[in-house]
Amino acid sequence: MKATNVITDDELEEVFLEDPVFGLRLLHTDFRDRVARYISSRLYGIAPALRAEAVKEIYQDTMVALMELTKRQDFDWHKPLGIVFGIAFNLAATLLRRRKFVAKQDIDGAIEQIANDLAGTKIGREWRLQSRVEWDEFHCELLQAIDRVLTPKQAVVVRCYIDNYEDFGERDIYAPLARLVAEITGNDENAMTVKKQWLEARKRLVDELSRRGFRFLEIEE
Repeated sequence: MKATNVITDDELEEVFLEDPVFGLRLLHTDFRDRVARYISSRLYGIAPALRAEAVKEIYQDTMVALMELTKRQDFDWHKPLGIVFGIAFNLAATLLRRRKFVAKQDIDGAIEQIANDLAGTKIGREWRLQSRVEWDEFHCELLQAIDRVLTPKQAVVVRCYIDNYEDFGERDIYAPLARLVAEITGNDENAMTVKKQWLEARKRLVDELSRRGFRFLEIEE
């Protein structure tokens, strides 16, 4: 499911406001990969082999729901991607319940805290994300960046960190994180080594996400 955006979000909104049916076609042509990545990011806990089919199912159901909305002449098409993500979010939650997967209870809250940790307050930078769509985009890009720029071992450390963030204490992070990594690698993992791997991975992710448009602002320490 590949596509490259050739128009901006604002241009997509203009098209939807003028002609929702054409907007839907444009969404499928130019934004389907972006929507698919978002859907995949919501399917926490599903194995990759099963996730691909689930993404296709939810994407198709999302497009059907949007087609029904185009029949409503009074529907407000401002922020169409937010509308799309909202529909996909609900469909993903329904699919998880139907297949008896247990999603993270506060993944959005965890992602916000992870964003803050990625920014590294000690170096005087913080994330500036406001809307739900921005957080959804951040989540999608974070998962993609893990695959793009990290070593296999760093990727294991970061995914364990993300998947279990809510279970860590405020200060007791790296010892339990090392135990989780050890369960996957089958090796003894030292907490200080895992901490070093997380910090190195964090720098790579910050650089990559900044390059992808998630900006950091310098602040006074």
